[in-house]
Amino acid sequence: MHFNLNTYLNILSLTAMAVVAFYVVRSKVKDENLNDLKERVAILEKEREEARTQHIENQKAIANLEGQLKTYKEIPLKAIAASLSELSQSNGQILSVLQGSALIAANDRDILGSKQTVKEMTVEHQTIKK
Repeated sequence: MHFNLNTYLNILSLTAMAVVAFYVVRSKVKDENLNDLKERVAILEKEREEARTQHIENQKAIANLEGQLKTYKEIPLKAIAASLSELSQSNGQILSVLQGSALIAANDRDILGSKQTVKEMTVEHQTIKK
């Protein structure tokens, strides 16, 4: 087989076209990858900013809860329980006294409410007002 100059030129031009096509495709793939990466970076930056905002809100909420916890720790719960127990005992004593007073009052009512017969009574002065 005999190759002439035309055949060499055709092979060379086809090779050159293949190389150019390869670089064009490679360049487009790089551009697409670059654009895709830029979009991903933008999405990640937005998510990072949202996470940062949420983190700040969480820190504020934690500080608020810590303040409430400190307040609750300062309440003397054992002293309150002891005071309530003492109050309950004193209320029991008051109730006993009141019940006793009620019995005395009932007895007095029976005594005062009964009829008494008086044989003789002298009244020196009596005023009745309406």
